[in-house]
Amino acid sequence: MKGSCVSAQELEALHDAASYLSAILEASSGDAANLIAAKAGLRSIIEKAQKSSRSTTRRTTLKAALRAAQNS
Repeated sequence: MKGSCVSAQELEALHDAASYLSAILEASSGDAANLIAAKAGLRSIIEKAQKSSRSTTRRTTLKAALRAAQNS
């Protein structure tokens, strides 16, 4: 995922999918190991996307501050 950007809508869709998986998991009876693994994988992707978004925001802010300092 390096170098890519996840939009707010895509991140919201990932959260929705995690919620749906949770509901399916709660309603399931029997072996749900594959659902548990899918939910864990989805949570990992969400965390990575959020971390990437924070890094991008931080980098953009720093670049803007440097530009402002150079122009002063």
